[in-house]
Amino acid sequence: MVRLSIGLVGVAALAGCTPPEPTHSVSLGSGDVIAASPDGYCVDMTTSRPQDDFALLAPCSTLGAAGETPDVIGVVTVQVGPVESGLIAEDEIALRDFLITDSGTELLSRTGNAKDIEVLSTQAFSNQVMVHFTDQGAPPLTGLQREEWRAFRNINGRLVTIAVRGLAAAPLQDGPGATLLKQILSGVQAPPVEATDSPAEI
Repeated sequence: MVRLSIGLVGVAALAGCTPPEPTHSVSLGSGDVIAASPDGYCVDMTTSRPQDDFALLAPCSTLGAAGETPDVIGVVTVQVGPVESGLIAEDEIALRDFLITDSGTELLSRTGNAKDIEVLSTQAFSNQVMVHFTDQGAPPLTGLQREEWRAFRNINGRLVTIAVRGLAAAPLQDGPGATLLKQILSGVQAPPVEATDSPAEI
């Protein structure tokens, strides 16, 4: 586990002498989306860019924060799109079918090369799509595996993209990878609606 922790710490470069403390949630998309981490995970505020609607989540123990190491070790990114970008996810079947086309695999590829992508499975339900694939291109962060679990969903009219990868030295398998993606999905939601005071009785 020590080696895994060292590997994850190396994923994100520390900036300055006093980096921001990890937290368990972050607001994205001008407050339209809240990304809350599952047990054992924290938001890495050194690497995350809330101003750009981007967050990175990793095990708290690898970020210098208190917490038990989770059973599934991975690195998660959350990206929130602009207003009305979520319309693409309202027809989840069409989005799922698009992702297995050449244009869709180009979208999945970090380099835009459809030939790098092999789609292994897809799911579509409740305004969200999950896709499991391998990408032969360079990983988004050094030290991550080539296999990825990604989800697209519509929250408050914004397209939210969630990606999960394990470490190249300890890659995730399909079951744990899909489980971690679903755990993250359950914590990325619209903010709770504030209760309003009941009108006074006359």
